[in-house]
Amino acid sequence: MAELARLAWPLARGYVPAILGIVMGLFVRHQFDRPALYAALDAQRRAREISWQQVARETGVAASTIIAAKREGPMETDGMLTMVRWLGCTPEKFICSSECLSVAETASATARFLAGRRFNTIRLYQALDAQRRSRKMTWLEVAQEIGHEIAPTMLTRLAKGGRIGVHVMVPAVRWLGMTVEIFTHG
Repeated sequence: MAELARLAWPLARGYVPAILGIVMGLFVRHQFDRPALYAALDAQRRAREISWQQVARETGVAASTIIAAKREGPMETDGMLTMVRWLGCTPEKFICSSECLSVAETASATARFLAGRRFNTIRLYQALDAQRRSRKMTWLEVAQEIGHEIAPTMLTRLAKGGRIGVHVMVPAVRWLGMTVEIFTHG
């Protein structure tokens, strides 16, 4: 209750979009489930009776990065895509509150589609900007609707390309109502 009272001040000042975005964020989370990814990697590793070092060789992702997936903290999107591809499933499998949206017909088809692909942050920026303009929103309003941990500058710097953390990518892609694979390129 105190959380809702703390969030009510924008409404009192007439700033309705901010409060709606934040309150909706309290009820619907689109977060990447890192422990579930780690558990799936570990289950696959155990089933195949291989070491973490072998998983690292097969994925091209450092063993320390793979093992770090079980902890909270930043995770880079391309590394996550590589691990998901190795599992033969879609990234959406590990997104909490996510519907199973996929361009490909099956998880293995999606894994083949993602093979050798990287996340395209410029394409994500363009989609966010197009949606923002069509809804006549500011970047601040977009950031607040996407999630309470997202700052407008986190979104606008996507225009330059480069790497993106899963904690930014997942809620941004879900806000657009799209799948991760739409924003990948080979």
